[in-house]
Amino acid sequence: MKYIVFWEYEPQDLVKAIEKLKAFREKVKKNPEKYARSISPNYTMSIGFQGFQLFEADDPEQLARMVLHYRPEVKFEIVHITETMTMLKLYESLK
Repeated sequence: MKYIVFWEYEPQDLVKAIEKLKAFREKVKKNPEKYARSISPNYTMSIGFQGFQLFEADDPEQLARMVLHYRPEVKFEIVHITETMTMLKLYESLK
């Protein structure tokens, strides 16, 4: 399943968030199967200390491990996404 993961942190937590990002990348290198796979770059938005990234996960625990790693400095909103064409096909099959 694919997800868009929005992230946000407070300005005073910038250094901690960057340190956690570096540590998280090392964790993923050592045990990639435990974490959701990144399928896009990490984007920073121009409306504060926020951004998003696209992920693919086979198991919700893969995303949960990421969220737990970054707590309490980084807050997440995780939204399941589906390609529009897939949704259209599903819609047509329900008729």
